[in-house]
Amino acid sequence: MKNSQYNVQSLDLHDVCTKYGTPLYVYDADVIKQQYENFGRAFSGIDHTIMFAVKSCTSLSIMKYLRTLGAGIDTVSIPEVKMGIKVGFKPEKIVFTPNVVAFDEIREAVELGVPVNIENLQNLEAFGKKYKDTCPVCIRLNPNMISQIESKKADVNSLDFASVNKEHYDAVSKERVADWHNQSKFGISLTQFDKVMDIVEKYRLRINGIHLHSSHVILNDAVFKKGVQTVFEIAGRFDHLEYVDFGGGIMVKHHPDATVIALDTIGKILKTEYDKFCDSIGKKIKIWFEPGRYLLSESGFLLARAVVLKTNGFINFVGANTGFNHLLRPMMYDAYHEIINITNPEGKPEKYNIVGNLCEIDNIGTNRMLNRVRPDDIIMIKNAGAYGFSMSSNYNTRPKPAEVLIVNGKARLIRRRENFDDLIRNQIELDF
Repeated sequence: MKNSQYNVQSLDLHDVCTKYGTPLYVYDADVIKQQYENFGRAFSGIDHTIMFAVKSCTSLSIMKYLRTLGAGIDTVSIPEVKMGIKVGFKPEKIVFTPNVVAFDEIREAVELGVPVNIENLQNLEAFGKKYKDTCPVCIRLNPNMISQIESKKADVNSLDFASVNKEHYDAVSKERVADWHNQSKFGISLTQFDKVMDIVEKYRLRINGIHLHSSHVILNDAVFKKGVQTVFEIAGRFDHLEYVDFGGGIMVKHHPDATVIALDTIGKILKTEYDKFCDSIGKKIKIWFEPGRYLLSESGFLLARAVVLKTNGFINFVGANTGFNHLLRPMMYDAYHEIINITNPEGKPEKYNIVGNLCEIDNIGTNRMLNRVRPDDIIMIKNAGAYGFSMSSNYNTRPKPAEVLIVNGKARLIRRRENFDDLIRNQIELDF
């Protein structure tokens, strides 16, 4: 805020809303660049590549902007792969990390020349039958591995897979760890590692990468270190190893009181373990990361208009012209997003529930203190750059918002607002 108005790169957001309408997603390219550079500095002592997680923000222009910064991309579907190729990424700068997909998608990714990451035994077997030792492949391991190993020297086949180290329970709540482990469908469990090795030996597979994805639900310094040690313990078993992929899961602050992992700290942890590992195998490997939230979250805002003010006698509601059709995270994950009334920054703070315009319970934020809200005030929902528009829908037959990227001091439209024709474009109206 400057001179009682909110700006992005010196642009008044009210002017941006006047030009492009609301609801509106706005991204600040300067923040994206800053986060990319922060990430790179934290791991500067390691030969690493930042593979932007496309699923977090599927904008062609933002993908292209990240390519100019030197990023590669992490993709989870063939259309995402094709989007990357369309905006100029070379196949070797794209990694395909799908989850529970038909083998046809993996075959298509191989045909496109993209490195493939396989996360289940069924597809690993199919890959072996199809390609044998003619095509390298990466293996994605289940995140529950991070709490299993007690030392770098432990025998992978003798790990106690049912136990969870008390150290990790002390670092994060038992309930959250248990919930994540119990529901996770990602990767091949270490309980099946012997079967992985059977397939590798049967088809003489060239395993050139090992992948670990640590959800932000459980990621902290102690867990990260154990995860690194575990992955390197396993990775050392593969003669064709070229890289280890540590995935994403690195959070940024959404709530003022939130505690997030310090990049500089884990950068030092990884550097120590990386150097020891490379010395032990007699060669240098590459490290890949797949950040999405870290790069994009703080760059993005969802701007909506206060269209209805009402009360039920106990709660004051701000009804906005948006909802979970545009930002799903608050309703899906109970995620916290800071909300600001940017039109009345000098107004007296009052308590509100900010709700959407869908015919469902549609809370964007509850019991929030906002400067007094008036009809037509612009409400800013922060940290909406990642998993915002990309998780949006047309529920209640409402169009998706426009997207704007502010770059070099100019607001540029990167996705048009949907209209009625867009909503019915693919429907076939029968005659009766």
